[in-house]
This record gives sequence, structure tokens and C-alpha cells, in this order.
Amino acid sequence: MKKLLVMYFALAVSFGAYTQNTIDTLKTDTLKKKKILIEDSWSNKKQKVKTKHTWEKSESQDTMKVQFMNKDVVKAVETDGGAKVKVGKIGKFAYQEDRDTTKIRIGGKQINIIDGWHGTRIRIEKVHPWDPDQDKFFLEKEPEFRGHWAGFEMGVNGFTDENYTSYDYDFMELDMAKSIAVNLNFLQYDISLQKERNTIGLITGLGLEWNNYRFDNDITLQKVNGVIQPLDLSVEQPDWKIKKTKLTTLYLTVPLLLEFQIPVKYKKRRVHMSAGVVGGLRLGSHTKIKHDGDKVKDHDDFKLKTLRYAAHARIGYRSLNFFATYGLTELFESGKGPDLTPFTVGITLISF
Repeated sequence: MKKLLVMYFALAVSFGAYTQNTIDTLKTDTLKKKKILIEDSWSNKKQKVKTKHTWEKSESQDTMKVQFMNKDVVKAVETDGGAKVKVGKIGKFAYQEDRDTTKIRIGGKQINIIDGWHGTRIRIEKVHPWDPDQDKFFLEKEPEFRGHWAGFEMGVNGFTDENYTSYDYDFMELDMAKSIAVNLNFLQYDISLQKERNTIGLITGLGLEWNNYRFDNDITLQKVNGVIQPLDLSVEQPDWKIKKTKLTTLYLTVPLLLEFQIPVKYKKRRVHMSAGVVGGLRLGSHTKIKHDGDKVKDHDDFKLKTLRYAAHARIGYRSLNFFATYGLTELFESGKGPDLTPFTVGITLISF
């Protein structure tokens, strides 16, 4: 009797929530358009539904499933040991034949209905959110693989493997605390590499990368006979009170990353790690000098490489993400400037 009450209660809640919407819909649309599916395994005939699941007659359990617009409304399974009913996302009901107890869990509350020699008792208690790993019956449909590239990021730029052999001094030394990188990764495309899971995949997309290289010396860059040379502002412009001088570049970036995700709680909370390469196409570059309240900009290619690529790695948890980029090509064209390999380390501030 109790089992029938539980089943009736679950079905009543579900159909009560959808009845009006379904009636209104059927006035203008057909069942085929709205994809209302009612499938059960109580028939001896095997059936195959459009959701890529096959329901078959089972000697040990019976299953009934109702879908509305490709979403589960009700899923009920009756076994020799009891019954389980899932109603949308609001309720999960379980009945156990070997115990005189019915447990109903809704959100963070659980209602226990206990039959015993003393009669029937009802107890309501707080519980942790339902862990789908404890029971595959209540497991939601596995979402598609979703990587971690799109977002707004900020970082710090620097140079490594510096070589100023043909110059008098290291004129491009940076004030790294003020050499800021800004990334806007606006497009992401994910490719899952697994059939049954969503924890490994490839990521590509598009982004914009602004790199500011704030010079520690009062210099700017100039081209002399097609080669980059420093222009010492303390000599050329002794009357200027230099506040800052920098080189800024803008690249269109295209990543190709392999990402691994490790579920740590309720499957949606994951540690993610990825590595790969990021290609870049230079869209613009300029130097900027700020002095005595005035600004001077010089837009030029400064013999920077038009195409570049870099090794890229990311690690994070949920929306928290750290990244590092190490150039596999040098900043300037070969023989046109000092040998400098750029790198960037930073953090994702907003994920898309």
C-alpha cells in the first residue's frame, strides 16, 4: 500500500506541474513537434527512443519514463526490493521492501516514514544535497564536455633568454609589476574525446591579447636601417620629465589545448588541467611615452614577428583558473632586434 502511495504522490506532483502547459500546447501543436515521449519496459516489445536509450523487458525490474521536450519529467523503477521514483529535478523518492521505511528527499530535507510495532512515525531531518554518485538511478544526463578557455584574464609579462650581444646595454629591462597582459578570449569550441564521459577533450577558439611591456629605463624604440635601436630620452629630450614609456602589442590568438578534468564533488565541481599551444597573429603595435602631462604614441611594426606561437598551460578549480604562456618564438624578427623570449603568467577573472 505504501509503495502505491509513493508512486501516486510522485506522479501527481509531476503531472500537476506540467498538465496546464501540455493542454495549452496541444491546442496548437502536435505531439510530434513537442516530442512528448512515454516509454516503459512493462511491454514485452523492445523499443528504441530518440534519446539514444534502449528500454528492454527485464525480469528483475520494470521502468517507466516520461519525457517532455527531451527532458525527463518522471522516471520510475520498480524492483523486487522496492521502488524508486524521480520527478524532474525537484524530488527523489525511494521505497525499500526489506525495511519498513520510506524516505523522501527534496533538496536538503528528508522525510522518513517508519512503520513499527509502535505504529507509524514521521520524522523530518536535514541532509546533505543528494550525491548522484551514490545511486546511478538519480544521475542526471551527462552534460557535454566543457573546457576552460573563454573569459577575461589579466597577467604579468616578462622576458627570458635575453641576448643583447650587438647592443651596449640591456635597454629593454622591464618593470614587471607594471607590464600587464590583458586577454579577452571571446570564442571557445570544445571537442570531447570520450563517448561515455566528459572529462577529456580538445579546446580551440579565438581571443585577443594585449601585452604591455613597461620599460624600466627612460628609453623608447626606433628603427635605424631596419634594425631596432634604443632611443635614450634622457639625452634626446632632457627637458622631459618621463613618467612612463612602454611597448604595447595586440595579437589575435588561436589555442589548441588538451584538457583533463577531475571531478571532486557532485561531478560539477572539478579540478581542470590543460596544455597545448597558442598561435598569434599581430594586429597592431605601438610605443607610448607619457611626460609632463602629455602623451606621445608611435604606431609601427617595430620588426615584431607577425606570426608567433607559444606553449600554454592552465590549471584551476571551477571558475578559478591560472595560466602560463611561454614563447616558442622570439619577440623580434631574427637579426632585427635583441633576442628576447616573452612569457606571461596570470589568472582568469571572469569565465564565459
